[in-house]
Amino acid sequence: MSGIKNHIVFLLFLLIISPLQLVYSAEIEAGKTLLTNGSVKGKRATGEVVLKRRSIIFEKDEIHVGKDSKAQFRMSDQALISLQANSVLKIEKYQFQEGNSANSVLMELLSGGLRTITGAIGKNDKKAYELRTPLATIGIRGTHFEVNIVTNGMYVSVWDGVIVLRSRLKGGCNILLGNNKPYQFMFIDRLGNCRGLLQVPRLPDDVITPEARFQKPAPSFNAFAIDQSRPSTELDVKGSELNTATPTFNVGLNLLDNAAGSAVQNYEQSVGGYAVSWGYWGEFNSTLASRNVDDSSNRGLLWATYEATDPDVVSARTGTFNRYDNVSNSLLSATAGTASNLQVQMDVNFESGAVSNGALSANTPNETWVAVFDGQITSGDLDLQMNGASVIDSNPNTASPPRDASGFIAGDFVGENAEAILGAFGLSEDADPSNNIEGLFTVEEQ
Repeated sequence: MSGIKNHIVFLLFLLIISPLQLVYSAEIEAGKTLLTNGSVKGKRATGEVVLKRRSIIFEKDEIHVGKDSKAQFRMSDQALISLQANSVLKIEKYQFQEGNSANSVLMELLSGGLRTITGAIGKNDKKAYELRTPLATIGIRGTHFEVNIVTNGMYVSVWDGVIVLRSRLKGGCNILLGNNKPYQFMFIDRLGNCRGLLQVPRLPDDVITPEARFQKPAPSFNAFAIDQSRPSTELDVKGSELNTATPTFNVGLNLLDNAAGSAVQNYEQSVGGYAVSWGYWGEFNSTLASRNVDDSSNRGLLWATYEATDPDVVSARTGTFNRYDNVSNSLLSATAGTASNLQVQMDVNFESGAVSNGALSANTPNETWVAVFDGQITSGDLDLQMNGASVIDSNPNTASPPRDASGFIAGDFVGENAEAILGAFGLSEDADPSNNIEGLFTVEEQ
């Protein structure tokens, strides 16, 4: 008898837990967290979780972004979603499989603000994507748009493509908004009335100009420039034009540019097929008197301008062992003569963000330079640190030991998927700083 009772209890236990198992097993991954700042939580059937970089988000999750916080997510169809402070987004449905005609998205923005660049679902089937808000629903045609819910209504801005904006109240507006339409910006009030805006809107909580907040960003060009004063150091320069042999760099409040009439040496653009240009100037102008930038070496000033890989793309990459060791291009300069045979390698762990086993070597006619380094990826940006360097006599008959050297190394990801790293380095012998080597390079992933 007790055996029958135990069997019944067991069956009842299965009936109780089976629905829970079905709910758990039915969870559909909608995307991954790229970055969070402040309080970002996901509420789901199994409880509340704190979201951080690499956290998975699921269909049916309700994402809460707190005060003075923000978050970015890469969805399963490669869409990008950014949530502002005080936002709540419910992912009702997010199903994507490559080549599946049943792919669809249904999300609801309950409060706050959202900016998104839609992925494969929105691009392939406009009817398969819908974003709901308390005042309107939005359908898309493969686009980049933003929604901000405020006290008295809602602002909608379209940066690329076209959206269909439909009021959820009877008699409200139903309008196309975006490129080649009468309006790119719209305000919808609590009664469902739409008012087209000819200028970029200003939100109540804007602390910067609306142009800076809403305008679609132009490509940002970064730069490296190597100061050949002793010891060699990297100048902290800001972006300039990309494909020009005579860019002007902003160095703090100062300027650095090619001297009028001087020859541009070894200039190359689209280096290795990437958005990289580099070269060096035989003469240059500078207001950096305090930095002692000059051309006493007659070797010119090495520089590079480039467009870095989107940090969100870098943050979305996976893999614990990614080796970069194929030096596809280099531009070198040394006081001891022609520099050659540059070798660079490093291992990148995209899961932890660690850069390890960094090594660099290069030859001059009578010496070999070697260095070791490591680094870290932070919010999609690459930060490298030099850990040690030496100069070694190339002549095997020379009995002198390696001599200490010091310097810097810097780098940034380039390419659509961070498949290469553009690097800059400078090394000087400690006992004789006039003996030095500098260079630029692109090193590709295996």
